[in-house]
Amino acid sequence: MASDPTRALVPLRAAPTTVAIVNPMAQSGGTEERWQLIREAMRARFPGLQTRRTEAPGHASELCREALDAGAQTIISVGGDGTCNEVLGGFVDAEDGHNRFPEATLAVLAAGTGGDFQRMFGRARLERQVERLCAAQTRTVDYGVARYRDGEGRDRMRPFLNVASVGVSGDVVRRVNASNAQLGPTAKYLLGSLQGIAGWRNVQIEISRDGGAARRVDLTLGIVANGQYFGAGMWVCPQAAIDDGQFDWLEVTGMSRRTLVATLAKVFDGKHLRVRGVEHGRARQVSMRPVWEQAVVPIEVDGEQVGQLPASFELQVGTLRLRVG
Repeated sequence: MASDPTRALVPLRAAPTTVAIVNPMAQSGGTEERWQLIREAMRARFPGLQTRRTEAPGHASELCREALDAGAQTIISVGGDGTCNEVLGGFVDAEDGHNRFPEATLAVLAAGTGGDFQRMFGRARLERQVERLCAAQTRTVDYGVARYRDGEGRDRMRPFLNVASVGVSGDVVRRVNASNAQLGPTAKYLLGSLQGIAGWRNVQIEISRDGGAARRVDLTLGIVANGQYFGAGMWVCPQAAIDDGQFDWLEVTGMSRRTLVATLAKVFDGKHLRVRGVEHGRARQVSMRPVWEQAVVPIEVDGEQVGQLPASFELQVGTLRLRVG
């Protein structure tokens, strides 16, 4: 959803070194309460810390960009994977996908529902994450750039730090984000997965990687991963690394609903890679388009459904400074 361009940004009182961007509605509104518990500890560790709260979808990108333009050197994302994705968007040029602020650092405190990006570093309570963040070394990592079409056929671009996926997962994410079910994140994703699988029909698409020849496949699910996890703990790409200069890709093709449901249980420990119909590998660039142009094949990026095919996914290698709590 686009942010409201008429809403004025809150001006920064000064040019702070560190700005925390907090999504108070993350984790069903629980993040604001959790932030209050760690706020003083954060101020003690980051003198001059200023806090900005998001008010609408897309607002985190605006707040991040404003802070970086004012000279901030560290931006701390406090929320879920979607908040982190939006904050990353504040670093990235909206046209070419390059990092406009390569000397600044993105720091991550996971306080959302799924927390999939942080799983690679070990899940921890927010208080423990603060300690880890202060002790963490800044590392230079990769991020992805997805180019796709929105629901009205307009070309769009969105960066991602963790995972982008195509096919049944796009419908699953839509169901999960729209659900009011009082369930934990893993149970909510499992329920959404079962509902999405029940209504999914495989679709013919063409895939090419690193400029190679296109392959036609009967797609169930396609994943382009910088990180390892999605779907609140599904270990989809166990060998992925955020600093190796490569995406890990995974294809599930020609799979029946029954086999897909049976495979779902294997995703949490990585055993799905042995299942017939699952292929995986590495690439820096992946392109996908539907064979039938009218086919609507949904795309999700870092847990948000953003659009549909055709799409391309390109890796920006080693241009983002990152710290994770």
